[in-house]
Formats: sequence, C-alpha cells, structure tokens
Amino acid sequence: RRASSLASSTAINAPLDVPPSFKQLHHALDALGKTAANYVNLSRLQLALRGLAGENAVVRVAVLGIGGQAHARKMARLLLADPLGGEGAWEQRVESGEVEGKGLLLRYGDEAEFHPRNPLLETVSVPAKMLERYRMEVLVVGIDVGGGGGADGPGEAILVPSLQMAAAAGPGTVVQYPVHKAVVVGEGLESGIAYGRFTADAASRSIPPEMVKVAIGIPAPSTSVGNQPTKGVTAVDLDVAAKALAKFRESIANSVAYEHGWYSSGLPAITEWLMNGLSQQGSKLKPAVKHLILSSLDDIETKITAEDADRLNQLVASTIPEHTRTSILASLRIWAEHAHTELRDHLEGAFAGKNWRKIAWWKLFWRVDDVSMIASEVLERRWLVDAEKGSIYLTGRLEEAGLFKGQTRPGEEVLTKSPVKPLDAAGFTTPVSPFKWRAVAQHKATLVEDGEVRVPAPKPWPMQIPVMRALLLKDTVPPLQALAQSLVITTLSTTSLASALSALVYLSVPSLSVVESAAVAVFGVVWALRRMQVRWEEAREAWQGEITEEGRKALKYTEDLVAEVVKTGGQPDEDVEGVEQRRAAREAVL
Repeated sequence: RRASSLASSTAINAPLDVPPSFKQLHHALDALGKTAANYVNLSRLQLALRGLAGENAVVRVAVLGIGGQAHARKMARLLLADPLGGEGAWEQRVESGEVEGKGLLLRYGDEAEFHPRNPLLETVSVPAKMLERYRMEVLVVGIDVGGGGGADGPGEAILVPSLQMAAAAGPGTVVQYPVHKAVVVGEGLESGIAYGRFTADAASRSIPPEMVKVAIGIPAPSTSVGNQPTKGVTAVDLDVAAKALAKFRESIANSVAYEHGWYSSGLPAITEWLMNGLSQQGSKLKPAVKHLILSSLDDIETKITAEDADRLNQLVASTIPEHTRTSILASLRIWAEHAHTELRDHLEGAFAGKNWRKIAWWKLFWRVDDVSMIASEVLERRWLVDAEKGSIYLTGRLEEAGLFKGQTRPGEEVLTKSPVKPLDAAGFTTPVSPFKWRAVAQHKATLVEDGEVRVPAPKPWPMQIPVMRALLLKDTVPPLQALAQSLVITTLSTTSLASALSALVYLSVPSLSVVESAAVAVFGVVWALRRMQVRWEEAREAWQGEITEEGRKALKYTEDLVAEVVKTGGQPDEDVEGVEQRRAAREAVL
C-alpha cells in the first residue's frame, strides 16, 4: 500500500489508450527514452508521456521554498484560498509547518478525504476552484540553493525536486518528483542573492522563464498600486496579501482595501503566470505539457553537445605536439648513429685485442677450452652494450611524452631470423617479442642450455638487442667451441696417423733412409696444421661477420620500431561506441 501511494497520478506508467492525435508523439518519446537513456531524465520523460495519455492531463506545479517550506506553504495557501469563503481546515494544516522535513502535495478534493500515510509526502485535499478547473496539483517542498545545482545544473534541480525518505541509519532514499512548472519563493534580499549565485553558472543551460518563476519576499511598494515584475523575478509581500485576504473575509465592504493590498502584494502576477499554459485548447496539447517536452529535448541536446565538447577537449589535450615528436626522432637518429659507430669500433677493438688473439689457430692446442668464454665475453661486454642503455633512455622519452597511450604494441611478431637455426623446442620455448611493453610483462623468452633455464627478464623497453645477444650466445658460441675442439682432435689424429705411417714405411722398406721415411710424417703434419689454420680462421671471420651483421639488424629493427611508435603512438582512444550513441540520441531528438 505504501509503494502504491508514493507516486501521484501523473507519475505512473502511461496507459495504452493514448489519444490518436498524440500517438505518434507518444511513440517517439517512448523510443527516445530507450535510445538516449544516458542523456534523458527518465522521471521527466515519464511525466511527459503521462501528459500525452489523455485529452486533459494533470499539471503539477511546485512551490519551492528557499531555506525551508514556511514561505512556500504560505504562498500556496494564499494562491489557493477562496476569499469569498471562510478559512478552511486545510489552510491551517498547510501553514502548520513541515512535518519531519516531508514535502506537501495539494490535490483537488474534499477536505475530509483520507490519504494513506506516505514517508515522502503529506497529501492534503483542497477544494480550490483553481485545482479543479485546470486539473492542477501543487507540490510544496524546500530547495537548497547553497550547494550548487549538481551535475545536471540548477534548472533540473528546480524542475525535478528531490524528496528524501528518512531512514533509521544512513542518508535515506532520494526520490525525484518532476513538475511542469515551478515557483521559487524566498524571503528577503539575502535569499535573492543566494538564488542568483545558485543559478550563476546556468548560462549554458538556461532556465526557461515559462517554466520557472522566482518570487522574492520584500515589502510592498507604498507609492503605487500593483507590482511590475522584472524578467523572471517578481517581488511579493506575503504578509500584505494575508492581511488583505483576512480583511476581505471579515466584511465584503473591505473589497477596495482588499484589492489594493492584494495587487500591491505581487501575487496577481504569480497567479497570472501560473494560469498561462494550463488551459486546454481543443485537442491540442496543454502548453505546460508542450513546454515540458521541449525542455526535456533541449536538455538532452545540451547534454549531448556538452559531451561532444568534453570529448573534443580530451582529444586536444591528449594530442602530442609535433615538435615533441620531431625532437624524439632527432634523438633517435643520433642514437642510431652512435650505436652503429659503437658496434664497429668496439668489435674492431675486441677482435684486435689480447683475449681474441689467445684463440689463434696455433694456440688452440692449449686454449681450446677458452673459446666459449672469450666469445661470450665479446658478446656480453663489447656487443651494443651502450646502445642498449641508450634505447632505455629513448623509451623514457617516449613514456614522458605520452606516446605509449593508444599504442597497439608493435613488434609482437616472433623473431624469425635466427643466426644459425630456427627456433624450436630446443631453443625458445615461447615466442619472443623483440619490443616488450608494460602490458606484456608476463610474456617471457626462455632459453634452455645444458639443462639450465635462463630467462631474460621482460622490460618496458626495446628487447631486440638483448634477445639477439641471447640468441647469438646460444646458437653461435657452442658451434664455434665444438668446431675448435673438433679441429684440435682432427689435427692431432692426422699427425699421429702420419707419424705412424712414416714409421711403418721405414720398417717395411729397408732401402729408404730415415729422412725419406720422415717425409711422410712431415707431409701429414703440415697438411693437418694447414687444414686446421684455414678452417679455424674462416670460422672466426664468419663469426665476426655474423655478429656484426646481426648487430646492424638489431639496431635497424629497434630504430624502425621506435620511429613507428613516435609516429603512430600517443593517439587518443577512439570512442566509437560513444560517438554512435550520441549520434543515435541526436537523431532521436530531431
């Protein structure tokens, strides 16, 4: 029962028997609520739909009191009171004061009519001719003008008053109660100033004067009869109006004094404004319902335009300046030049150094086990060490400039050009990303060598150089070590075999001298050593050329990849869904 009494007859869902002249408009508004759900105030839309449900719709008017309901209740009583009749019980009930902060709803009906208790509203039946003639109900509630108009602006805060249901614990439940028209009542210049501040930022969302009227309580002028209202604001004196009403009720002979006091109080201007738009003209819409629909459509279009402007401002703010991109590209070119110079000079120094000469072909007999160590040292200490550090610095520049925003993470392809053999189960167990971003920190390249697992830690900078170094260490150093061992064994075996053959010839052919027999051994030793020299030097030169060429490839790949990020990165995310929603909502409004 309580739930059924929360909403008045204008807030329930629209019935199906919509007049034929309003069906098309009703269908369009109903579709608008679904298409532009993010931008429409559903409570106002439901009130508008209810206004289309009948030929003579109920119109709801709000009387909002600044800082409380006292002055609003007094104005509502004066507007609805019948001067020709005595003071009714409803008048005393209306002015008795607000009960626990609840709102007051005035409907046409007999004073004795019973209304169920409602935690939001105190409903009072008023036998006022105005309510009956114009099918009007009056909502009296207070309004807070000190906290701003909220996210939807002061206009919506006035036309959609909020009713709060008290709760045992917590802030309670807030229910929106939309109205067709509203009169904002204040007492004294301070309330007028407070209202002006409240609506000061409403330039973009103007408050329609045909739907909102401001009445500020100030003393009535004594020099002229009547009160000329300013634009949207009327000065009223409720005390003068109350005295005039009481005097006329005392005796009809006081009609002149009543007329003078009533018109000087400013209430006739409020009454005239209220009556404007409440009359039904044939089968046409009531102007109040029409204004509600137009206001709702204007609000939707304003919200869509504001969201478009906010999105445009975000796009402008997130755009990377062109001079920033140009500066980073210049730094990238300098880095590439220094990296290629480093690759050439450091490798030349390493191959001309003492350690590299330790594995000359004739020293392999006692240095064969040092080949792997020396080759690994060249790669780890002389192969693009400074270039890798420079790439980290470049990545910092990219991050600082915001170029990673909107980046589609290029370089996710697997490294397909392995120096010796393609990747398989014996090499990388998972695909390697040459350029790793923060979002793929879980993506790791795993190296398996001699049963020991080595994992290059994922970093938020280009990984082509360290990954290529790991590949070279895994795929080129072991074969070079194996070749050195094979050459040493082959050379020693060939020398031993030639010496044995020389001794056998000497023993089996007595006519040959020792010198002649030793020629066989000498030939075998010379041939084995020459073969060892040629093959080892060729292998060393091939390894030097290979790591040099792979270094150039790694640098070129890193340079191209960073350049691609500079050119394409930092682009704002495309709000395709939002654009489509706003387009559909705008079409529904039109």
